[in-house]
Amino acid sequence: MKNVKVILISVVLCAAVFANSRIDALGGDAGFWAGDKANVAIFPATINDHDFVEVDGVGDGDGVNATILWGDATTWGFNFDGNDGDTWMNIMWGNGDVGLNVTYAASDNGAGTENDGFGVSYGQNFDWGELGVGFWSENDESGYWANWRDDMDVWVFDSAKASFASTDDGNDGTTMDLSFDMFTHLDAGGADVLFGLGVDYMTASEGDDSWTSMTLPTATLAVEAGLTDWATLRAWATHAYDFSCTNDGVALGCADDTTGPNDGNDTSYGFGLGFDWGAATLDMSIGQGLFTDPVSTMNGWDSLGADGEVTLSYSF
Repeated sequence: MKNVKVILISVVLCAAVFANSRIDALGGDAGFWAGDKANVAIFPATINDHDFVEVDGVGDGDGVNATILWGDATTWGFNFDGNDGDTWMNIMWGNGDVGLNVTYAASDNGAGTENDGFGVSYGQNFDWGELGVGFWSENDESGYWANWRDDMDVWVFDSAKASFASTDDGNDGTTMDLSFDMFTHLDAGGADVLFGLGVDYMTASEGDDSWTSMTLPTATLAVEAGLTDWATLRAWATHAYDFSCTNDGVALGCADDTTGPNDGNDTSYGFGLGFDWGAATLDMSIGQGLFTDPVSTMNGWDSLGADGEVTLSYSF
């Protein structure tokens, strides 16, 4: 079975690949940044909030991901993923109150086996918060997810969000992830400081084997600071404390399991830059790999890959 965190993250974003380099440079979770365009994937009602053309994945060595979204009373959008040659339809629609995204993929591997995939996501704003839900199916595999976000005045936090995702590989393999985060944005002069604390519960099973992990807390700190009126510096760090982890055969690993990946007590960080010329913006994410082997990347021997990408956007 694949690493459960990778599976669950892909489920949350299955409707369309809308992650961008700004969000990557702030920790990778668009739910903490309500105004960003990447929220279209997890809260489809935000389709109605944007008109833009965006190209993401520049510099990662593979195909780029392009999105166009526009409209007034009715919003239309299309997504084109250069890493996915099978998807022939990825359409977005919004009417001002709700948002809808539908994808369909089909291919023939040349050996008489057809691969079909379908995904749909729906979003709407209610008095009790923003809601996004989705379902996807690919051959025998399937999954569904739900996201919620709203104001919540608790302790030092003013907002909260929750997410749920589940997958079934069609062969006795299932995963489930349930998370809840409280967060706030602090005004530090010329900088926006995000602070969040959350809990995450993950479980996976494969036949009679199972794996369960609970992180408490998962802490997130991100800073977006203006260097000039057209340049922005971004940085983030997260730490997940593995409060509880049990492993009964599924090779996913716990914090004290030396035979598998260390999924618990994990600390990660990253940096990024943003350049704003009015309607046009360029955002760059810089991951940890650039600091461990900077010469190869700076000389062009290695692409930015997973350690950094560039997003070009034009809003209208």
